[in-house]
Amino acid sequence: MPDQKNLLLLILLAGTLMFCVPFTSPMQARATEATDTTTDTTTDTNQQVESIQTLYRDLVSLSFDFNQLSRSNGRNRHGGGKGIFYRPGTEESIMRWDYSEPDPQIILNNGSKLSIYSKNDNQLIVTSSEELQSDITYAFFSGKRNLTDDFTPLAPDNRFIFAQEDPKMKAIQLLPKTLHNQIKSLHIWFDGEFLIHKLIMEDHFGSLTELTFSNIRLNELPAASPETVAELVRLELPPDTEIIRQ
Repeated sequence: MPDQKNLLLLILLAGTLMFCVPFTSPMQARATEATDTTTDTTTDTNQQVESIQTLYRDLVSLSFDFNQLSRSNGRNRHGGGKGIFYRPGTEESIMRWDYSEPDPQIILNNGSKLSIYSKNDNQLIVTSSEELQSDITYAFFSGKRNLTDDFTPLAPDNRFIFAQEDPKMKAIQLLPKTLHNQIKSLHIWFDGEFLIHKLIMEDHFGSLTELTFSNIRLNELPAASPETVAELVRLELPPDTEIIRQ
């Protein structure tokens, strides 16, 4: 089962490809020119982050397919499925991730509680969303906080430039302003409409979690629909499912 804290990071929909802002080397230019370049880079990346946030804050719903690749200690773990984010018109938002691989699993946050159902384990874990509400990644995606309050936007780390597959995509790196217990850095790839297509998260142990989004649909669900809410939060569990409340 994916680590619960990493699942909070999945909620930060992302995915983008390549924003290569050139850095001016002190060996190649005067110090004043290097300073100007740094200032321009900071301005550009801050503007891009704001444009991304503006897009997502205006959404009623976001539906997508996702592929997940985790790299840790020389081992790769793959996953994938479908995800939905929905704002029903209240303060609370609904987020649902339906994994089809490697094992069937549902991760559901209805705004008050986080539920993780594992079909193979025949187990449902239910915990309060209180901790999630304070998580900086959830706060960004739900539109309750500016990303630049907690992260410094920079040009992408050269180690991740390999992820470029489409020259129309751009990328930025986000570094936490204060120590985060899991995030060392985030890389986000986005298109010309500031729609996120890829996210790579690096933790303090050098492990990488990569998410790629496809078949992205914006606002395909009806606004303020009780029927949609009921459908999204429904979990059809076998009668003998073990339920663990934390």
